[in-house]
Amino acid sequence: MNKIFDIEKIKRNRAWGIDHIERHDFLYVRAIERMIDNLNDIQRDFQNILIIGDIKIDILKNSLNNKNIKLLEFSYLLDGNFKVTTEEFDCVLIAPCLHLIDAVPAFLLFIKSLLKPDGVFLCSYFGGQSLHELRSCILEVEVEQLGGASQHIHPMIDHYQFAGLLQSAGFALPVVDFDRVLVGYSDIDNLYKDLQNMGEGNALLNRNSNINTLKQLIENKYKNKYFDNGYAATFDIVHAIGWAPHDSQQKPAKRGSGQVSLTEIL
Repeated sequence: MNKIFDIEKIKRNRAWGIDHIERHDFLYVRAIERMIDNLNDIQRDFQNILIIGDIKIDILKNSLNNKNIKLLEFSYLLDGNFKVTTEEFDCVLIAPCLHLIDAVPAFLLFIKSLLKPDGVFLCSYFGGQSLHELRSCILEVEVEQLGGASQHIHPMIDHYQFAGLLQSAGFALPVVDFDRVLVGYSDIDNLYKDLQNMGEGNALLNRNSNINTLKQLIENKYKNKYFDNGYAATFDIVHAIGWAPHDSQQKPAKRGSGQVSLTEIL
């Protein structure tokens, strides 16, 4: 497997985020509150619950009264050695951190192995078109000035891709959508500060140290393309639900089993 993340850098970033998240936590709070709403909508009395994450997981924990809760810092899983285990939990919740996992398919298999039959998995993560404005400006400036581009922002998994990953991992009844949040910054440095203090700084293994020499050109490009009473920044928070298979679950009809032709309806 080709690793893209510097594990030690992620750990340092997240430790910084835990210490500096106050006043920079609005995206985490929004993501986790939506997870809580999704869990409440299921209307099942889950008793044995695993919470994986680090930043703002107290919100999840405090929303679950009289439950058996186990906490797991996701930093323990960053090495990618996901040992498939025996089913134990009827609910697994992952606070926003999955976007920092190198081997997402293996990670999802590991999560499914933790669930009892008909157990549920919920997560939120930053993906999709997140920071597309900044990404496009860096790309254009590097091509113009250096004749090529390198990666500076983590790869983003969109909701379609994640639905496919859930199905490939064997989750039943997957539901994936996203919440698009548009944020305006009076100063682009405030965007950088938010990312750093959220623990979301660049943790790619191959980081281009020359990017700082292009900072002013990137800011000029950003202002020309995406400034409207502030520097616009997009964040897509992807939300997903999947179930460990069970015989009681609704099954899709077999292909070709329909009794009515669509042409007759139309």
